[in-house]
Amino acid sequence: MVQKMLLAHPEQFSRLIDGPERIRESVQVSKPITGCPDGITKTVWDVLTRSAQVNPNGPLFGESVNGRHVYTTYREAVEEATIIGSGILATMQKIQSTNKLIGIAGIHSRNYMHTMHGVSGYDMTTVPLYHQSKLETLCDIIDNCKLEIIFCENATRAEGFLSSKTPERLQSLKTLIILDKTTTLQKHDDVEVMSLDEFKEIGKKNKRNPIKPSPETIYVICHTSGTTGRPKGVEMSHGSLLAAVSGIFTSWTISYKWKFGQEDTYFSFLSLAHIYEHLMQTLTIYFGGKIGIYDGNTATLIPQIQKLQPTIVSLVPRLLNKLYEAVHNGVAKKGFIARKLFEYAKKTKTRQLQNGVLRYDTFFDKIVFKKLKLMLGGKLKVLTTGGAPVTKEVKTFTRYAYGCPLVEGYGQTECSAAGTLTLPWDTTYGNVGGPAPWSQVKLVDVVEKNYMAVNDEGEVCFRGAALMTGYFQDPELTAKTIDSEGWLHTGDIGKWLPTGALQIIDRKNEMFKLCQGDFVSPIQIEAIYANSPLITQIYVTGNTERSFLVGIVVLDLPRFKQLPIVKTLDGKEAIETIMEKKDVKNAVIAELNKYAKENGLQTIELIRNVHLTLQEFSEENGLVTSTLKNRRKILEDYFAPQIAKMYKEIETL
Repeated sequence: MVQKMLLAHPEQFSRLIDGPERIRESVQVSKPITGCPDGITKTVWDVLTRSAQVNPNGPLFGESVNGRHVYTTYREAVEEATIIGSGILATMQKIQSTNKLIGIAGIHSRNYMHTMHGVSGYDMTTVPLYHQSKLETLCDIIDNCKLEIIFCENATRAEGFLSSKTPERLQSLKTLIILDKTTTLQKHDDVEVMSLDEFKEIGKKNKRNPIKPSPETIYVICHTSGTTGRPKGVEMSHGSLLAAVSGIFTSWTISYKWKFGQEDTYFSFLSLAHIYEHLMQTLTIYFGGKIGIYDGNTATLIPQIQKLQPTIVSLVPRLLNKLYEAVHNGVAKKGFIARKLFEYAKKTKTRQLQNGVLRYDTFFDKIVFKKLKLMLGGKLKVLTTGGAPVTKEVKTFTRYAYGCPLVEGYGQTECSAAGTLTLPWDTTYGNVGGPAPWSQVKLVDVVEKNYMAVNDEGEVCFRGAALMTGYFQDPELTAKTIDSEGWLHTGDIGKWLPTGALQIIDRKNEMFKLCQGDFVSPIQIEAIYANSPLITQIYVTGNTERSFLVGIVVLDLPRFKQLPIVKTLDGKEAIETIMEKKDVKNAVIAELNKYAKENGLQTIELIRNVHLTLQEFSEENGLVTSTLKNRRKILEDYFAPQIAKMYKEIETL
C-alpha cells in the first residue's frame, strides 16, 4: 500500500485566519471542535459507560498474570468502579469529609484504573501520586490538596506516608487503602489502613448509584514540576480532556478514515500521573478497545509488547532512542552482507520519505524490517510520541522500521498534551505538525530575542476547549499562564513553516548568552547529544563570562568500556577513577562532538569539558521532571562544584 498525501495548496497543516493576530487552525476541521463527535458523550464516565453498553463482555483492563494478560470486561470495570465509588462516599461520611480530591499512589494496575473510574463516576477528582517522585514531593502534594483518602499500590508505599506523618506533616490523612492483595500492613493509631477487599465490602454494603459528573467537573489534577520550581497542580476537567481525545479521534478516524474499534489494543506503559496516558486510555475506551498494562519491569518491555501484540503504543522519545540503539547494536553484530543490506534498506526507505511516500509493502519491509515489526508484536497500526524532541535520525527510522506510522503530539499538561499533531501519513521532519482539531494557535512577539509574529516567529500560545481549568489553588500563576483572552502561553518559541506546520525552535526563558554575544539553546543541544549511544543523559550549561559550554554526562557503562582508552585501564583501576582521567574525558568529548557535528550542531554549540557520572537523573533524586525533562536550576545547583571545576580546568575565555 502506498500512502502519498499531496494537497493542492502549501498550507497543508494549518490555515491562517484573517486578522492581525495571525491565528492558525487545523485544516482537518471547518472550525475548532469542542467535544466528542457523537454529541452525547460529555465526560470520562460517559466514555466508559457508553462503551460498556455497546460491548459489555468485551475485554478492557488487562494485566499480566503468570505470563499472560488477564482482563476485566467493560461490565466488570463499571461494577468495580461503582463499588469503589460507593466505598469512597461511605468512608467520607464516616470521617466527616467533604474533600472530593482522592489520591492514588503508585504504579498503575487494573485496581488503579477501577479506582480512578470509581472516583470519576461519583463526581470526585483523582490526584495521581507519581510512583517515581520523591516521598517529600508526594507529601507536599498531599498537604497542598489536604488529601484524606489515598489508595496505595502496596504496603511499602503506605508505610512511606505513615512514617512521614508528623504534627506538621500529613495531618489531613485519614484512610489508606492497599491495592495490592499480596501485602499487608499493621494498623496505625490515627490512620485507618485496609485492604482493597475490605474497602470493597464497605462499598457493597453502602452501594449507591453513580453521581454523574458534569463536563466542568475537575477529572484529574496532574502535578507537573516544570524544569525549575515546585509541583504545580494542573486541573483538567472532563470536558477539556474529551476535547483533546476528540481531536485525536477526528484527526485519525474522520479526516483520514483510519479504522479503530473493539479489535484494537493499547499498550499502557506511561504513568497515569501524566495527562498523556489519560488521553490515550480514554481514546482507547472511546474506540471500545482494550488496554494491556505494562508490568513495571523495564528489562522485559519488548517481550511484553511482543506478547500483547498491541495496535497502539505510546513511547516517550527517550524510549524510541533506546529502541533505535538496540536495533542498531544488534545489526552491528551481524555479518557483512546483512549489515550492508540493512544500510541499503534504510537509505531506500529514507529516500521514499523524502519524496513524500510512506509504504509498508516493499521488498525491504518484507525481508529486512519484518523482524522489527514482529519485535513489537506485528499488529501495530500507530506509534505515538511526545513530551520532548525526537531527533531526525530516530524519527525517520521509526516512521518506516516498525510497520506503522509515527504520530507526534506537542503540547503541555496544561493543554492536555496534544495542542498540535503531526498528520498520520506525514513524511516531513523538523516540525510538530499543525493545530489539533480543537485548538487555535498563534505566535506572540518575544522582543528581547527578536522573535516577531509578523515574521511567523514567537511564543507559542494555545486557545480552545482542551485547556486546563487552572492551577490548583494558584489563581495568580493561572492568570500569568492563561491571559484574559483565553490564550495559554507555553514559554516555547515556535516558527510557522511554509507548509503551515509548527516548528519549535527555542525556549523563551532557557536560552543563555555566552561572553562573545552568541545565544545558545541548551535543550536543543541536549536533544542531539542524548541520542549518542555512548551516554544515557546529559545536562548542558554555560556561563555568560565564558565562551563555551560544558556538560554533565551520564554514561552508558557498557559502551563507555568499549572506548579504546578505557579498555586499556578497565580492571586495573576503579571505574570512578578512570572517569576522572583527563585523557578519558577528552576521548568522551571527541566521541560526543563527532556525533554532534554529524547531526547538525555548530561549533559554538559543542561542549568543551565534561563531568562523567553513572548517577542517573531521575524523578527520585529530583533532577528531572515526571516527563524526564531536565530540571535545569536544580541540576545547576546540584552539580555546581563540578561545573565550577570544569571551567577552572580551561583557562581560555
